Amino acid sequence: KNQAIHPSSFSDTYQEVLMKKAIDEHFDKEKELFALPVKIKPLTLFFIDDVHAYREMDGRTPYLKDTFERLLKQKMESLLQEDISNEYADYLRASLANLANTHGGYFSRDNSDKDDKIQSEIEEILRDKEKLLSYRYEGTWNVRRFIFSKWTLKEGWDNPNVFTICKLRSSGSEISKLQEVGRGLRLPVNEAMFRVKSSQFELSYIVDFTEQKFAES
Repeated sequence: KNQAIHPSSFSDTYQEVLMKKAIDEHFDKEKELFALPVKIKPLTLFFIDDVHAYREMDGRTPYLKDTFERLLKQKMESLLQEDISNEYADYLRASLANLANTHGGYFSRDNSDKDDKIQSEIEEILRDKEKLLSYRYEGTWNVRRFIFSKWTLKEGWDNPNVFTICKLRSSGSEISKLQEVGRGLRLPVNEAMFRVKSSQFELSYIVDFTEQKFAES
């Protein structure tokens, strides 16, 4: 009774609304940072509540991954209709041609997974910072810039170029919330792997209504 409801919540799932917002935020930043004399590659980090929603397991359809790829494809196709540089258009086309590699995930169960693609994904996310933060690596476009995880990845995981955090699940303690948002509160590095201290950067923090007070504080 007396609760306000946004009409769009009937046409899209709540998670879809959050993902679309995160994708829009990501590309607003990416277009700007790609155009710099020395580029900066932004990453977007998604926290989710169900590994099965992202990893294909036990014959179940990973609905979250499929929805994300559909929204991502729509966004990049619309960007290609805009007035963008030829180089950036090439990057977007390479991304569309290899949608599966635009994102990757790390979950605790992956440690026992023998799938070579998953292990390569984890290696890049956790350890190969130079590759992950490069638009081009060893002469090839590196299209990965979206990371999915359940918690805060491994202790000590630090990636300075997380520009957007989108939480598709709520957190428990204030400490866990601080750990999560802390993943994006770092000075970024450019493609030359130098910290960029001469500009001001902002983190896009996309959460549901339950974390409004935390975000404000």
